[in-house]
Amino acid sequence: MADAEPVLIALEDGVLTVTLNRPDKLNAIDYRMMRKLYETLQDAAGDPAVLCVVLTGAGRGFCSGGDLRGATDPDDPIAVRYENDDLWRTPEQKATQVQRFAGSVELLHQMPKPTIAAVNGPAAGAGFCLAAACDFRILSRKAAFTTVFVNSGRSGDFGGSYFLTRLVGPAKARELYMLGAKIGAEEADRIGLATKLAEEDDFAAETAAFARRLAEAPPLALRYIKQNLNAAEHLPLRQVMEMEAVHMMRTSGSADAREAALAARDGRKPKFTGR
Repeated sequence: MADAEPVLIALEDGVLTVTLNRPDKLNAIDYRMMRKLYETLQDAAGDPAVLCVVLTGAGRGFCSGGDLRGATDPDDPIAVRYENDDLWRTPEQKATQVQRFAGSVELLHQMPKPTIAAVNGPAAGAGFCLAAACDFRILSRKAAFTTVFVNSGRSGDFGGSYFLTRLVGPAKARELYMLGAKIGAEEADRIGLATKLAEEDDFAAETAAFARRLAEAPPLALRYIKQNLNAAEHLPLRQVMEMEAVHMMRTSGSADAREAALAARDGRKPKFTGR
């Protein structure tokens, strides 16, 4: 498995499926995976052929978090290089490197197209953060979540405190972080983490149908809807309303808006182009 690609990608009808691929480690994140995931998401963000991104895990897990053993694994040349690199001499320099690789969560949250976490099993630590960073979360009944950081004497990274506070509220985020308890798919659904909860046998089909629905939506409108919603997390009302007005006029004059009107008139399904 050491030579296997750490991240697999497949593009079909505008849906890019990105699969974390260390199934024997429950897709724990090592340096090779961090780097490959970041590069893959960077490419996806700017690729007009990609209309929607689905992030999932190979095997029976989504992502079990950071591979702490891999940080000093003599069989991992990237880990060894970073262990001996001057960039890793102080905690501050190490933090800079972590922020660089944690850019994957920013891309999932901010790229101008919808992102979906297809959580097929355990999502822990950084894996939980990756799922939380996505616009949507489709959960298998076998999905389970834990922040896990406190259990290893760590405070957490990868934007988890930002995303969980917004998804489940500050009180529940404190509970998840400070107690480090594990929650199952039904509890995750109850507290607002799940967009959709699917039976195991239906999980792949329901994820594909959900992604296809987004891939068939007008890309330009989705770009600006996502930008509006992200801005609403931190900007005051007046600024959000000003942004909405500009984006509304931009999309109202688009070819996609004209196509939507023509399709409604003709009683057919619209074909959007993102223009």
